[in-house]
Amino acid sequence: MQSPRFKLSLLFIILMALFFQGCGVGQNPVEKIQNELQGEKEYTIILNDMREEGNFVPSYFHQYRVDLGDQKTERPFIEVDESFYKKNKSYLGMALAGKTADGVVTNTPFPNGYQHVGNPQYGQWRQNDSGGSMWEFYGKYMLMSQVMNWAGYGLNRNHYNDYSSSRGRGQPYYGPKREYGTSGTVTKKQKPDFFKRKMAKKSQSQSRFQDKVGKRMGRSKNTFRNRGFSFGK
Repeated sequence: MQSPRFKLSLLFIILMALFFQGCGVGQNPVEKIQNELQGEKEYTIILNDMREEGNFVPSYFHQYRVDLGDQKTERPFIEVDESFYKKNKSYLGMALAGKTADGVVTNTPFPNGYQHVGNPQYGQWRQNDSGGSMWEFYGKYMLMSQVMNWAGYGLNRNHYNDYSSSRGRGQPYYGPKREYGTSGTVTKKQKPDFFKRKMAKKSQSQSRFQDKVGKRMGRSKNTFRNRGFSFGK
């Protein structure tokens, strides 16, 4: 015969499962957005921000930016599954999925902006003074170069070839110097709020740990005293 405690535990598990199912946690939010955008000629889904909340039972959140050509829309934070959050924790600021103007869809993370390289609508390849080939965006899209931190020098064709090779192998591309993604130097400049929250959370965790250690040390001293031990004279 099942005990009342067992029945209550089972009921709690069922209710929690229904709650998370209703919230949509566990679904792939990027795939959901892609389904919404099936009729679009091109799109980019960017991991614009992410955060963790709670300590004992943490919750995980993503914020996406959806680019449709020149139109950029930041969507509200949504809760995501823990495994999905951890799978994408290295891709802050990067595109998680995209569709190019020629209809090619990719789900391999890449630095936003690379999907427009090679498209004559956005720019052109030009030879530099060293005889190499560089991609330059047209004036209308020059802001993209600043976002990519190309410092006005454009993108080297060899670097773009490296990106194409990584995409062909299904491997994320973090830039020629790994300057993109959560650990990238460009991302740290562009996403200061994320890193401030991260440091604050780390500091808070260390403070809680020190408080626990202090309380345990205090209890230990009291235990010694109660048993007749003393420290000093």
